Amino acid sequence: MLFTQIALAAATFVAGSFAAADEFYIKTTGSSLSSHNDLFLEAYHTGAGLADAVLSTDNINAGHFYLNDTELRMDVGDVDYAYGFELAADSGYAAWQFVTINVQTAQSGFSVESNGTVAFNGTEFGGWLACDWWHGAPQLFWKIEFDSVDIPSSCSSVTLVTQAISS
Repeated sequence: MLFTQIALAAATFVAGSFAAADEFYIKTTGSSLSSHNDLFLEAYHTGAGLADAVLSTDNINAGHFYLNDTELRMDVGDVDYAYGFELAADSGYAAWQFVTINVQTAQSGFSVESNGTVAFNGTEFGGWLACDWWHGAPQLFWKIEFDSVDIPSSCSSVTLVTQAISS
């Protein structure tokens, strides 16, 4: 009986370890502004089950992300639901739009390339943008593909890359 309990506990631990290996942090790189490089993606609470994607210099509050098919989701711990990564709809000929992380929603079209880059397959997607915005921390946006758009000096184009979460 004791052996069965130990074996079951070990199997549960190993299964949990495999699940955690699929999770990763998301970081910024490739910015012309050094202050927008090596930042971790986290959720900034804006309402019940709603959050904006913001960037931080440390991983204390960084999201634990994973792919569910082509949906990018954030694990929020011991709950029965996940938060999904969403790109706000293009509206009014804007040059960029919000990125949100909201409860039980997710947008299809995300992938992690072989080099660890987070990609989105969308017809209007023109890349990622980090801006010093209204949350007191750099905020992540997605750029709408145009030939040439001037962005404010407090913004810079960034690349999103995954970083394994060490246990």
